[in-house]
Amino acid sequence: MRRIYYIIRCLFTLFAFSMFAMGCEEKLDHSPYGFAEEDNSDLIAGAIFFQSFTNNGDGTTSDSTSGLMWKTCSQGQVFNGNATSYNCRGANGTLANPSSFGAAELQYCSVDLNSCNTLGLPQTLTNVSPIGIAGSSEAYDSCANDNTGGHTDWRVASFLELKYLSSNSRNFMLLKFPDTIESFYWSSTANEQDASGKTARSVSFSRDKFGDDDSFSKTSRYFVRCVR
Repeated sequence: MRRIYYIIRCLFTLFAFSMFAMGCEEKLDHSPYGFAEEDNSDLIAGAIFFQSFTNNGDGTTSDSTSGLMWKTCSQGQVFNGNATSYNCRGANGTLANPSSFGAAELQYCSVDLNSCNTLGLPQTLTNVSPIGIAGSSEAYDSCANDNTGGHTDWRVASFLELKYLSSNSRNFMLLKFPDTIESFYWSSTANEQDASGKTARSVSFSRDKFGDDDSFSKTSRYFVRCVR
């Protein structure tokens, strides 16, 4: 009898522990801009990869490996802090998305044509239509008109540059680029496999699809990160 009681008690304890663990995991999922559990291999890779990234305290982050300088915050967000303690919460979010801290969803192009990108490979964002049909790019203008850190040569990050930034640990990426939105970010690269010229490439920075890429209609609105 005692043996049966002991077995039942053990099973109940295991059940309670599993429910507690599930509860913790559920709470984690409800923190859309926080850290997520990652494999040790990803964390180690991230620690090594992002070691070359240095915050400059002026809204920019330099990568000594690639030679690139990134804007620390997504377009629309405002850098807050200094080189050692910082976030991108200097602006208010929208009513629909209060945790965006001002991050703006921008169009790749105002028309679903090759009006906002070059025709040669790689097809890259431009402010001059190569096909004679006018079009404007909110994404292009947002970076081109930016003067963060005193620099005036910002541009939308390319597809390969966004893939580079999302190549391993999302947690370590968040340490360098806080308040990154869990969504797709436009790259400057159009989808050269789309003969109609209607789509452009983007990369996901969400925890469940981190580093995945997809192509969307150029008139869709997604987030943007600038680089120089």
